[in-house]
Amino acid sequence: MNNSFFFGSLLLSFNYNCAEVNSQDMAQNTTAADSVYVGPTHFSDDVVREDPLFTAIIRIDKQSDKEHLLSIQMNLKKNGYFVSPTEPGSFTGKFTIVLTEPQHVQTNGAIIETPLSKVDENHGFVKWVRQNTHYKQSLKVLTNENFEVYGYIQFTIEPRCSLEKIPFILSYVDGKLSVKMDGC
Repeated sequence: MNNSFFFGSLLLSFNYNCAEVNSQDMAQNTTAADSVYVGPTHFSDDVVREDPLFTAIIRIDKQSDKEHLLSIQMNLKKNGYFVSPTEPGSFTGKFTIVLTEPQHVQTNGAIIETPLSKVDENHGFVKWVRQNTHYKQSLKVLTNENFEVYGYIQFTIEPRCSLEKIPFILSYVDGKLSVKMDGC
């Protein structure tokens, strides 16, 4: 009985230590080289604009018959940043959404920014967007007729200091609103 107790305790101790050693080994042996970079994902009908400082993904989601949601995912790279649309100051390069034909479709309410940008006290007390951010803009379709409306997203990307325009087309066909690329 004494030997059975001894070997049972030894086996239990060995299993406990092996499990702990294996999890420690895994944690210590995981390096950045082992991890795989996963870029932003998107659907085939999204508009995607790749740039060395950002990736913009634009999509439309139906909310109701006449309400749609324009979603814009801004993924920043290489320390890229831009002025938030929630910045109260007047900047020509502030992130904005422009639609050219308001008789067919209009923005409804303010742009929703997630996560919210904060005032950067170290760089001019401005709301700079310095992390990947998701924007949502509610859209209201004003007609039952098929149409195409041209639009674009505009912002100045820093530190390159270049005004970016990402053109797109909102296409409404048989009650379905979709987004597609305009130009190159």
